[in-house]
This record gives sequence, structure tokens and C-alpha cells, in this order.
Amino acid sequence: MKISMYLISIMIVFTGCAVKSVQNKEMPESEKTAEPKEPVEPKEPAEGVMPVMPNVQMPEIQEVKMAVIPELPDQNKIAIDRVVEAACGQCQLGITEKAGCDLAVRIDGKSYFVDGTSIHDHGDAHADDGFCEAIRQAAVKGEIVDGRFKAESFKLVE
Repeated sequence: MKISMYLISIMIVFTGCAVKSVQNKEMPESEKTAEPKEPVEPKEPAEGVMPVMPNVQMPEIQEVKMAVIPELPDQNKIAIDRVVEAACGQCQLGITEKAGCDLAVRIDGKSYFVDGTSIHDHGDAHADDGFCEAIRQAAVKGEIVDGRFKAESFKLVE
């Protein structure tokens, strides 16, 4: 192993020397010691006349009708029209992002605060059957927008 490494090292040294000596032999002796040449100033651009461009008439384009792109439903809005669970978001539905008692609904296992009606619009929230003490059923219509339920109608189911 040591011998093969030694031979490879010698081959690399000789190859490097051979390349350097060939490069030196190809260069004339006057260029080896000559000082660098000064840069040559560019010549003035040639003066002349620009050729005349032909007058090309573009064909007239007929009226183009634009394709109508159908409106896609807003991905941040989900329409709701059904019976859902309603209660105090903090006391009963486990929403912790806001302090105090606020009306919320649970739709498909996810809870949302309600805009458009309040917890106090539906009786005493702290009564035995109030939103802070019990989860109630409510027929609602509206939409979920940016993580909140925007109620168009909200009626408790007895």
C-alpha cells in the first residue's frame, strides 16, 4: 500500500513538471519577460446612414370576445342552514381565546363564536337552562366567515 501511494505521488509530481515545461516551451521567450501591453483605445464608431425601414401595415384584428370565468365560491365562507349545538363558548364549548361569556355554536365538531346575536338575547345565560349551564339546540342560518359564525337567523329549539 505504501509503495503504491509513493508511486502515485511521484507520477503526480512528474506530470505537473511536464505540463509546466510544455507550457513554458510553447510561449516565445520575448513574451515570457515582456511587460504587459497597454490597452488599446476603441475606435470611433463608423459613420453612416441607417437604412430606411419599410412601412409595414399590420392586419386588422377582429373583435375578440373574452371567455367568462365563473366565480368560485369564497373558500373562507361556508353556508350553514341546520340545527346545531349552541352554548357559552368559554363555559361549555372550551373556547379559550376570549375572556368572558359569549355565544358560540358547534358545527361538525368545531366551535365558532356567533356574530348577529348575543348570549343575552336568549334569556339568562346563568339560569339552569342558560347557555353557561347547558348546551342547547338551535336552528341557525348563516355562514362561517374567517372562523366566526355570522348568523342571519338564530332560534332555540325547545
